[in-house]
Amino acid sequence: MTFGKTHRFGGRLTASLVLVAAAQGLSACTETSHSGRMPQLTGLRAEVGEPKEFVRETRAGAPQDFIAVGVTPPERAIAPRNEAGAAALEKELIAARQRSQSFANRPLPRSTYDGTVPTRPASPRKELLPD
Repeated sequence: MTFGKTHRFGGRLTASLVLVAAAQGLSACTETSHSGRMPQLTGLRAEVGEPKEFVRETRAGAPQDFIAVGVTPPERAIAPRNEAGAAALEKELIAARQRSQSFANRPLPRSTYDGTVPTRPASPRKELLPD
C-alpha cells in the first residue's frame, strides 16, 4: 500500500468510527429498554429522592409565589378602575410630565469660567528634589 491509499483508508476509518460513536450517543434518545436508564448508567442524572425534613417543613407553610398549572387564580380584591379614576390618574401623569419638561427646559446657570488658562505653578528648585 502506498501512502495515498493508507491515508485515504485512515480517513475512512476515522469517519466510520465517528459515525458509530454518534449513532451510539443518539441511540440513548430512542425508546428502547435502556432509554430510561441511559442517563443513570452514564452518571449524568441521579435519582430524585424524598426531600429532607426541613425542606418539607418550610415548603408546607410558606405561601407560593406562583399559581400552579391548572389552578384558577382567585378573584382580585381590588375593583377595576372606573372612568373617573382613570381620568384623575391621567391628569396626575400629565402634570408629572409637565413638571419634568419644565425642569429639563430651565436655563442653565452661568459658568464661572472666564476663558483664561491658569498659569502653572513654578517647579521646585533642583536642590529640593530627591536624588
